[in-house]
Amino acid sequence: MKQHLSILEHNRTIFSRFLNFFTLEQLNKVPEGFNNNIIWNVVHSLATQQSLMYSLSDAELLVDQAWVNSYRRGTKPQGDITQQFVNEVDKALFSTSDQLKIDLASGVFNAYRPYITSTKMELDSIETTLPFILFHDGIHIGSILALAKLV
Repeated sequence: MKQHLSILEHNRTIFSRFLNFFTLEQLNKVPEGFNNNIIWNVVHSLATQQSLMYSLSDAELLVDQAWVNSYRRGTKPQGDITQQFVNEVDKALFSTSDQLKIDLASGVFNAYRPYITSTKMELDSIETTLPFILFHDGIHIGSILALAKLV
């Protein structure tokens, strides 16, 4: 689990670099042929982690439920986001990671409702969910790299 948490922190650092490297205009831009943008991919990754780990464990989310609703699978950007929102997301990338370590150590995730992902992977515990989150982050880091060439 320690190695997985280290990779999660690394992914969060990559997401943060994207948020701090690109302008607000670039973060918001949806290039032709795409249905989302850089900021959507970052928040989607964070919201997915919260949903799959916390919601399926009947634990309280560490982010606003509106983030999960607005950035879940099947959604797309609903307008430009503000710099204040970018700053909140950047902060949440690390605060949620720090809290996850505490929650794992304190047994917050003892109960878990099984879930089958869109890629047909069965998640039946936190132990299967955390590696999936890392896989999922990788997909969206790749999407951001593709978007970065067009913004």
